[in-house]
Amino acid sequence: MDISSDVRRGVDTPADLDAAYALLADVPRSIAHFPDVESVVPHGETWVWRLRRLGAGPIQFQVHYASRYHVDPAARTVAWDAVPDVGNTRVSGRWVLTPGAHGVRIAMEARFVVDAPFPRLLRPAVEAIVAREIDRLVGAYLQNLTTTLAGGDGRPRR
Repeated sequence: MDISSDVRRGVDTPADLDAAYALLADVPRSIAHFPDVESVVPHGETWVWRLRRLGAGPIQFQVHYASRYHVDPAARTVAWDAVPDVGNTRVSGRWVLTPGAHGVRIAMEARFVVDAPFPRLLRPAVEAIVAREIDRLVGAYLQNLTTTLAGGDGRPRR
């Protein structure tokens, strides 16, 4: 059963636009800030992700997917598209950077579609757990990026 979760979350950082874009456009450096990663393997502009098991109690699952990244320095954009037929999840999205008076706001807009191997009877519980886990991961990712953009080291210990 496919479970979709749309994410639109942002955080204000003390960094300037150049520093924030440099971090997000450097795909391996940015990925290093994502929590609960078991492995991420590059294949050109495509990155194959495998996360640690997520969930609670009897509803646990492992997210595995590939995304192709598109970085455009002239337009200052970073986006990623799901690669079909790799893993059990499809993830696509983009970063939105908005300069402010005291730094830049970085916002992730993404869509996660998880093929969850559970009976349809459990759909409401699975949807809630998938949404909670994605929200937790994205929140931690944004916080880790903010720590680095503030001069610290926001990469999680592996």
